[in-house]
Amino acid sequence: MPMKTIQSFFRDEQQLRLFAVMVLSSIFGLALIGVRLYFVNTELSQFTSLEDFEKFRGNKSFLFLVWNLFLAWIPYLISLNIEKITRLTRSRFIVGSLLVCWLLFFPNAPYIVTDLLHLKSRSPIPKWYDMMVLVSFAWTGLMLGFLSLYEIQRFLKKRLHQKLAWALTIIAIVLCAFGIYLGRFLRWNSWDVITNPTTLLQDIMTSLSSPLVYSNTFNITLVFSGFLLLAYLTLVALMSGAGKKINKK
Repeated sequence: MPMKTIQSFFRDEQQLRLFAVMVLSSIFGLALIGVRLYFVNTELSQFTSLEDFEKFRGNKSFLFLVWNLFLAWIPYLISLNIEKITRLTRSRFIVGSLLVCWLLFFPNAPYIVTDLLHLKSRSPIPKWYDMMVLVSFAWTGLMLGFLSLYEIQRFLKKRLHQKLAWALTIIAIVLCAFGIYLGRFLRWNSWDVITNPTTLLQDIMTSLSSPLVYSNTFNITLVFSGFLLLAYLTLVALMSGAGKKINKK
């Protein structure tokens, strides 16, 4: 495919470069997983059913990271295309549906950070290697999430007041932190909003209405919100060229 054709899919060269880096970062993580599978002497051909694969993608193989990374790409791809889809359809319903879909999948990106809980010694793989596998996927997930949030905020700024766009961005970060809690500790998935909405809503209401019983709900949400907000502000400062202005002074 010609370079000009590829560039036409992106807003500018910066967006194209960032997309390329995310692809390379994902490939690097997959390569680490591939090497790990080789050293644990795993034969993929022996898994012939979905049940076999579900058992196989656990802590021994680390293939759960591949699935989590796939989920992290969804909000990023939505954010890259929402502007084009808006121009093509001019439909508020479609755009609104895309934003809701983005918000539902957004927590899956930074969620990979919590996979660091799986770090422990697993012979014959050195612990430092597993650490690099987890950190690599966590970093890629974080960047995919932040870049998708940056694109969505940019989209909102064109249509709303800048302060309102920032307020919605911060709300999205808090909801993302709460979503991480729901995913890691209550084991809910993004698609459960459709497949099992009643029980999910009951769990959410129970967690929010009983702060003394479910203290981790607020603690985890608060800590992750602070971490994600500060990390995102760092990205925004770098993207806006604030660093260059400081150096000139």
